[in-house]
Amino acid sequence: MNDHRPSDNGNPGRFFGLGIDAGGTFTDAAVVDINGAAILAQTKAPTTAGNPIEGIRGALRAIPEKSLRKTDFVSLATTFATNAIVQGKGARAGLILIGYDRDHPVLSRMSPVLFLEGGHNYWGEEAALLELGPLEKELHSLVHAVDAIAVSGYFSVRNPDHEIRVARFIAGHSRLPVISGHQLSARLDAPKRATTAWWNARLIPLINQLIEDTRKVLEEFKIDAPLLVVRGDGTLMSVREAQRRPIETILSGPAAGIMGAQYLTGRKDGLVVDMGGTTTDMAILKNARVEIDPEGAQVGGWKTQVEAARIRTTGLGGDSIVRTEDGTLNGLRVGPQRVEPLCTMAERFPEIPVVLKKLQHLNTRIPFLLYNPCTFYLAEGSAFPGSGAIPAALANGPANEYELLSNSSGTGDAWELKNLTNQGIISRISLTPTDFCVARGTYDLGSREAARAGVSLLAKGLGTSESVLYATLEKEIARRLCVEAVHLSLDKDAPSLLSLMHRWFPRESSRGGEKEIMDVVARLSAPVVGIGAPAGAWLPRSFEHLHTSAILPEHFMVGTAVGAAVGTVGFMVTAEIRPTPKGMHILFAPDGNTEFENFENAVKVGRETLEAMATARMRANEVLHPLLSFSMERRSVPVPGGELHLCTILTVQATGRTAVNNAHR
Repeated sequence: MNDHRPSDNGNPGRFFGLGIDAGGTFTDAAVVDINGAAILAQTKAPTTAGNPIEGIRGALRAIPEKSLRKTDFVSLATTFATNAIVQGKGARAGLILIGYDRDHPVLSRMSPVLFLEGGHNYWGEEAALLELGPLEKELHSLVHAVDAIAVSGYFSVRNPDHEIRVARFIAGHSRLPVISGHQLSARLDAPKRATTAWWNARLIPLINQLIEDTRKVLEEFKIDAPLLVVRGDGTLMSVREAQRRPIETILSGPAAGIMGAQYLTGRKDGLVVDMGGTTTDMAILKNARVEIDPEGAQVGGWKTQVEAARIRTTGLGGDSIVRTEDGTLNGLRVGPQRVEPLCTMAERFPEIPVVLKKLQHLNTRIPFLLYNPCTFYLAEGSAFPGSGAIPAALANGPANEYELLSNSSGTGDAWELKNLTNQGIISRISLTPTDFCVARGTYDLGSREAARAGVSLLAKGLGTSESVLYATLEKEIARRLCVEAVHLSLDKDAPSLLSLMHRWFPRESSRGGEKEIMDVVARLSAPVVGIGAPAGAWLPRSFEHLHTSAILPEHFMVGTAVGAAVGTVGFMVTAEIRPTPKGMHILFAPDGNTEFENFENAVKVGRETLEAMATARMRANEVLHPLLSFSMERRSVPVPGGELHLCTILTVQATGRTAVNNAHR
């Protein structure tokens, strides 16, 4: 354990945080002695699909009561908002657009939308008078059709007056939550800001419910402590802030993982790789901070203006399906689909290893290109829409894919399986990286007999030994991870290197041992820090092709929960000063714009405004003694004979810890 100890912000002595990571496969929890830099307790529990609260309850149940009693605050990292956007499952939200072009393609994806005349220009001047008539006419029916309302005005970051007036009107005529675009972002790009505001409104009811349910669970365990939520940049926010700004919790889990990796290793720089059951998330740790995506977070095809970690996510995890795409060993692939591992489901259905062993001894060769005999299908409910051979076969338990399809009348049945799986009516059980670990005895989970039978069946079908199969799987996982690392590290330059991947990372030894006259080498200049349960099995050797080391810190299996526990409340507020053609200086602040004759006065007022706003917002997060840091950035472009001053960015960074009451200890 390193000796990195975050400031306790006026809370001397021992200070204990309970971090909870509600992931897609497992829910992790850790009790951390913040100032003592020690992990008191850690646990993992399965995440219940569609009901994250059961996972939280299961994780807390496994923590010793004496550790729970020490808790000063609880911090929740969650994929809830991210998954809602990816799956399009937010609540229904209305969007009021002021001064926007009705034909913009992004806006056409959002509904219901009401367009109003108004808006401002680049300099914050009123481009058109605000017309409230259509809002007065439509508001009553809109309020009864939605759960929240977002308001976004054109160039509202230059002048939020129209947004404020519209939001005030709505608040005076309804009790629905109302959020304005300028409250969420100070960046230009009106369509992105509208998207951000609309999704924020859609997430409000969902996050409210998650928070209320979490509070009830904490009450069950008699945990009387403030509840915080991890933001997408790794900092924390109060539940009150999270309920108003739920969009800021997207990528919460991966961001907490980065902070956990930093805390557990003490390193300031590195590539953080968080391997879970469903996905692997990669991010860059730079100067002990999360590297923020300069373009704003993008989730599920939606581009937002949320300041969040720059994350690279791929469908590769401990529970990803292991398959062959061409029926050969060279075609071995992992994911991207998540399935239930054979080892865990065999405990519930002991017939699974029996079927696998029977298929091993068939006289007929199984064509793995057409069927995956390691895959089973299981009905999720008692009723199926319609009727057919496949639904009937699943009535009494899991059915093997080869036994189902090799006896079917045509390929239509394969499509039916796929459609039923996509609809969530049936689920898949199959061979996974977790099964390989269980089969080798490096991981104790469920039925080793089922895992070994699945590995043996696949090896036989591909005409190879189990040891070669395992080595091939290890290489394929390493290849996938290295590709993702190249994409994240090089960004737009990644395709150039990946076009030579057959040189620096060949899939198979196809050159007969001949040495090329030139080697292609890619080198990662920082170490890899691995967290997440599967990391212990697959990371240590995965980055050899990038000539870097992989670090697995103590407690790496619950690294994200640790990161949630050690985080601090923090955010940035910014303003911009721009020179005008008339020699004046305009201060564009979050609460409006002001013109100054003197640049120094603009800076002085801008700093005072930002510090006052930051202090107020920190108090809203129950931080009594925030640390404020002010900085200026002058931006200019070179011109003949000198430079042209474009603008000056003013920034106030606020950090601190939520005040806690230690009287319960």
